Amino acid sequence: MKVIVRPPGQAFRRALSEHPDRASIDPGAARREHAAFVAALREAGVEVASLPADDELPDACFVSDVLLTLPRADEPGGRAVLAVATRPGAPGRRPEVAAVLALARSLVEPSCRVAELRDPATLDAGDVIVYGDRVAIGVSGRTNREGAGRLAELVRTAGYRPFLCPVEGRLHLATWVTVVRPDLLVGVAGGFASLDAGGPDVAPAGEIGRIVLPDDEVVAANVLPLGGRVFVPAGCPRAAAALRAAGERVVELELDEFTKADGGPTCLVAHVF
Repeated sequence: MKVIVRPPGQAFRRALSEHPDRASIDPGAARREHAAFVAALREAGVEVASLPADDELPDACFVSDVLLTLPRADEPGGRAVLAVATRPGAPGRRPEVAAVLALARSLVEPSCRVAELRDPATLDAGDVIVYGDRVAIGVSGRTNREGAGRLAELVRTAGYRPFLCPVEGRLHLATWVTVVRPDLLVGVAGGFASLDAGGPDVAPAGEIGRIVLPDDEVVAANVLPLGGRVFVPAGCPRAAAALRAAGERVVELELDEFTKADGGPTCLVAHVF
């Protein structure tokens, strides 16, 4: 598996965000944090394909929102059979899609099905978490029911079970809950409430474990498992301890500038199987 990344450009100071410190976003500091993040991925053995920064698109570093690729559900870790170019809920983010999709097309097999979402659908892939054969799709301010429904149709063709989950009070589902491994999720209570509202089969007790974090460590609800490690925003000691207690190799990274832009480690990579 490869990941696509894109460093932040000068426009990053105008990134869409509801964080109280958004006005202090520093693009230079963000680029340094991003470089350290990419170096940590490569040290873990992750193959990284990088796009150049775009000084006109404030949120372009959050490549995960514009692309979702999946192998067959019964072939985890296999080659992608489906690549979905999203249609972001914020109109200003839609120009981000083309460059990421073009690079992804060069990385997947020719047989991979490529689908592009169309109006009236909107979907940010930050509203999508995949674990085992389950795909939880958040219906949020950025992802509407048309977009969630269309993605549900697409992932079924690759053998997945989709679940639509309401997201209220947060930007994306993945700002509340993310995947550690197929049988373990990490998040705050609100994230798990969102999943549970999608039905009893989304994350059933006894099958899917839960690490429930305190709300004051909500930034650590967004973690990235790659290369046998779990990348976690620094400054969340209880989250890091809980993940280590679960047997994970934790790498803590300074991502403060991305936190100010309502982002985390999962937001900074688009997976390409």
